Amino acid sequence: MRYILGVRFGVKDGKYRVVSTNRKDKGAREEKFKELGFWCCLLLRRMEVETRKPFIYDNKDFLEHREQVIQRDRLALPRVLPVHKSLPSIGSHKPLLYSMEELADMTDNFNERNLIGETLFSKLYRGTIRHGWLPFEDWVVTVKIWDYTLPTSGHLDGIESFNEEVMFLTQPSAKKHPNVVDLLGYCNRRFLEAVVYDLNPLGTVRNLATTGSLTWLQRIKVALGFARALEFLHDPKKPYLVRNINAAHIILDQDCNPKIFDFSTMSGGILGKLTRPKEKLLTVGYDDPEFFPLGGPEEGGFEVTYHDVFSFGVVLLGLITKRIVDMENIQTTTLVYRWAWRQYRPNRYLVHESLVEDSGFYASDGIMITELAMRCIQRELDKRPSMKDVVKRLEGLQAVQLHGNVVGM
Repeated sequence: MRYILGVRFGVKDGKYRVVSTNRKDKGAREEKFKELGFWCCLLLRRMEVETRKPFIYDNKDFLEHREQVIQRDRLALPRVLPVHKSLPSIGSHKPLLYSMEELADMTDNFNERNLIGETLFSKLYRGTIRHGWLPFEDWVVTVKIWDYTLPTSGHLDGIESFNEEVMFLTQPSAKKHPNVVDLLGYCNRRFLEAVVYDLNPLGTVRNLATTGSLTWLQRIKVALGFARALEFLHDPKKPYLVRNINAAHIILDQDCNPKIFDFSTMSGGILGKLTRPKEKLLTVGYDDPEFFPLGGPEEGGFEVTYHDVFSFGVVLLGLITKRIVDMENIQTTTLVYRWAWRQYRPNRYLVHESLVEDSGFYASDGIMITELAMRCIQRELDKRPSMKDVVKRLEGLQAVQLHGNVVGM
């Protein structure tokens, strides 16, 4: 039993809970003590984590690689990141600084059962922040850790990628957009970088697109939400070029709202011009096969963002045809956009037959959305629509007009 400022705590089911307060604190002050009790429980929880045995990421290859990178970068300048050591007030948007031990606690030591997916440079896990005090429930989050054992990890500076993501996600405009992940906190332990998103994940589009998990209307909702995210990033005043657009880099929450969460090759805006290492990185099957100019939107002009439009078109085709790029068998698989170039005929749709039978599907919508996807993957840049045009076309679908509450209008 512990006492903190007149609040008595006990342990139940392995969690700290408020047992009682002093009698003189009853009544009007009780609610204040409840809030105090919440933060005290969270503090005790952290004290528990800190007294455990040190967390060890027991991947031999990872540890060997980490030691090599440490030796190589020993003379590198130290990183400077904003650190908020104090607990924020309820509703605060300041990111928390997490220890790797806390992240291990959230994800059950990065258990494979909690693995959601992989990007080119990171792994994504489902996590739980256990409050241990009612009425606050356990908080489901998403944890992304930069993994230096992945084959593609050596092609980009993970530390720089981590710094840029934290810098971008702490911008007020990014925090306000509903289709950009909300940064809850991060861990900046050297070569064990990670971020925590305030997101209860359903899964990535790559994992859900080919299954029967998403209905036709849910797929329209995903396409529209992701199009709005890219429209926001392509703002002509300060455009960003994402490039690394991939069905595996779009995650859905429990209500099928899409969130963009991978910014490793993004340039423009506050991140500056496209660098040579980022230019060399390709997402096979999603990248525009046409020539890609160095410099990004700041040097190449707003038109450069039309390369993102091509990648969006491939994602859109995947949603309506239930086809994805098989990265594991990339040498033998048929790329989605090449398949579409061969199969498409004017005034016909490429929608998967199982989706045609769904409630909310209209043949006119099938034709319109197929034509829109084909325009996005046109070889000529000037024939592709802008993301602003894409959003308008999607909002004009009959399904959106009649089922706006379902698709997020």
